[in-house]
Amino acid sequence: MTNQDFNGDTDFLEEVFFDELNQELELDTLIVNKRISVRYRRNDIKAVVKTHSLLFPRLIKVLLLDISSKGAAIHSDAKLRLKSRVSFFLQFDDGKRFTIEAVVANTQSAPRYGLKFSAYQTELADHLLATQTDLQFG
Repeated sequence: MTNQDFNGDTDFLEEVFFDELNQELELDTLIVNKRISVRYRRNDIKAVVKTHSLLFPRLIKVLLLDISSKGAAIHSDAKLRLKSRVSFFLQFDDGKRFTIEAVVANTQSAPRYGLKFSAYQTELADHLLATQTDLQFG
């Protein structure tokens, strides 16, 4: 293809060959936050983590920073170990309770921790959406 193929319109030719939108992009390099599900920032949900230690299981009151059907970000003054299994207890203002098995997936920003739920929580996702009053998404 030459410039003469477009009747001398070189601007059009440059657009065809150098169109930035026509490039193959590696999405992982563009997206810093790789979270797929919607994360809700809620301050109306009480949260507790129970560690799964044989000798000293502990109940730790935590601050819920954000939550989705796949995981949660929490703030805890107690240290949590990476890849440790925990039970995550949630209580909504309407009395609804959830018990979710999870793994501590992120400790790099301690005292902020990331929990990854062992299974997708459909009922939790539905309840989060149904009780959402303040539209703040993470």
